[in-house]
Amino acid sequence: MRHPSLRLLLAAFMVPMLALLASSACGEQPGHGLGSPPGRTPPTVDGVKPSASVPATRPAQPTTAPTELHFSESMVRSNEVNKQNKGGQANVELVAGSDDLKTLERVGRECVKIFLREQKAAFCKVFGTEADYKARDLRKAGDSNCWAWYVGVPLAGGEPMVTEGSKIGYSAEHCPGKLYR
Repeated sequence: MRHPSLRLLLAAFMVPMLALLASSACGEQPGHGLGSPPGRTPPTVDGVKPSASVPATRPAQPTTAPTELHFSESMVRSNEVNKQNKGGQANVELVAGSDDLKTLERVGRECVKIFLREQKAAFCKVFGTEADYKARDLRKAGDSNCWAWYVGVPLAGGEPMVTEGSKIGYSAEHCPGKLYR
């Protein structure tokens, strides 16, 4: 035998619970459902609070990419032009300010391209650091020993000839830079 008062009690709890569930499913905030008086809104917090697993703000993205090193006139330490009666040949020594061999090769190629605008031939000897450039002629024989790349186009023209300085020579000369370390 069931008690009629138990049914009334269940009905009293079920109707508001169903109304709350229905309003939540429709996207309404609690207190704005079927049981709220029209025109009256309970105080709420402006905005939505993020959950604990989602950061409130995103980390700032870098606005600029790291700059890539390119040839500039400020890198040039010496420029001797000879063979002027044949169109001129620039013999350039430059310090790029990098220990990255690929970057240094690119700078050497760019150097040759620039000097070919004025001369028929151009050769650029690329040093990684100022210390390597200063150590270039330890025997006073006129040879540069601590260079990374020697890039050039001869008077006959053609594609640039590219020669990498050797790890053995760089170590044997006790070059101060860090090209091969």
